[in-house]
Amino acid sequence: MGKRLSVAFQGFHPSSFLSEETARLRELAQDKKVISAVSGGVDSTVATLVAREALGDRLFPVMLDTGFLRVGEPERVKERLGMSPTSLKVRLVHASGRFLASVRGKGTAEEKREKFRETFYQVLKEEAEREGCEYILQGTIAPDWIETQGGIKTQHNILEQVGIDPASTYGFKIIEPLSDLYKDQVRMLGRHLNLPSELSERQPFPGPGLLVRCIGNVTKEKIRVLKEATKMVETSLAPFNYEQYFAAVIENKFAKGHSLETVLETASEALGLPKSEVHADVFEDRVTGVKGDQRCYGLLAGVKLSEESRETYGWLQDRLRQLQAGIVEKFPDITRVAMLVKERRGGGPLSILVRAVSTRDFMTAAVSPVPWKILKDIGQQVLKEETVSRVYYDITPKPPGTIEFE
Repeated sequence: MGKRLSVAFQGFHPSSFLSEETARLRELAQDKKVISAVSGGVDSTVATLVAREALGDRLFPVMLDTGFLRVGEPERVKERLGMSPTSLKVRLVHASGRFLASVRGKGTAEEKREKFRETFYQVLKEEAEREGCEYILQGTIAPDWIETQGGIKTQHNILEQVGIDPASTYGFKIIEPLSDLYKDQVRMLGRHLNLPSELSERQPFPGPGLLVRCIGNVTKEKIRVLKEATKMVETSLAPFNYEQYFAAVIENKFAKGHSLETVLETASEALGLPKSEVHADVFEDRVTGVKGDQRCYGLLAGVKLSEESRETYGWLQDRLRQLQAGIVEKFPDITRVAMLVKERRGGGPLSILVRAVSTRDFMTAAVSPVPWKILKDIGQQVLKEETVSRVYYDITPKPPGTIEFE
């Protein structure tokens, strides 16, 4: 372990890392077969390419279609990874029904992640047994286990680091060639392995996929709406090169008994607006945040301004930061703040949240200054969906928010 840490933290050299890691993998796997869980993301792709350097045709890449991937993503990833220069023969395993059933009725982030993890590894175990593989390789990186051990959130792919023995629990051993690296180092390694920029610079997509962007209870309809909103948001924001940009969905159920009048006063004071031009809602479903280096499941405040003020303040990112900070600092149970972009009166029971952040290491993140006109265009597109009545822009950095919502 010491050697690997020295490579990761005392100046990263991709060629040295590759030489050491391939030698380690050959010694670890011996003549055994290894199944590799790929998602199309840079972490799992680079981990698979490193392992192929060491294991050759004893490596079997598989991709699980969990039902929580983006529109057309499973087929697109399989096709792209099969092309040169990656040339990976990926087996696509369709298991969306099993995954949706596993999280049905589970409303909290942690419950959903645990059920996702159980199903994920059960399906992988079945595929490993089919190929006679004793090992499963995955693209775990340092922030995954750091955040899990630190109590920020449980990453679905963290097992041994939280006391789960994969051999006794699932019947296989885990290999994690990138577990001491950070995202920028993984990208550097990918470029060294001649990974095309569309893959090496691809924005991260969480292992549980849209599950962690479907706040509260998961239904087939919410996932369908989220997939369409995700497509619109990614298409609109792709030209801006933000590190992370996506949509989330939440039901329009609001917390009762919360001091809305005080939230409204705090919001109007932070913006310097009369209370008559400000409205506030606090959603019932909780979202994951970080306060004092600890995970907290907090409430989401949605702030609505009169149309004229909204048009003005939508461009003023400094004032939006003051709005978010003022509310979160005053109310310990509120983790995030979002500003209404557009609404349709009499619309459906769902709201879409637009999230865009800039970050280097994904341990902290700043809200990206998305042009207000772009946000309005996204809102107009999303509101064509009958079940959506509101579109918000999340104005919460990390901390106190997390990058994802759950």
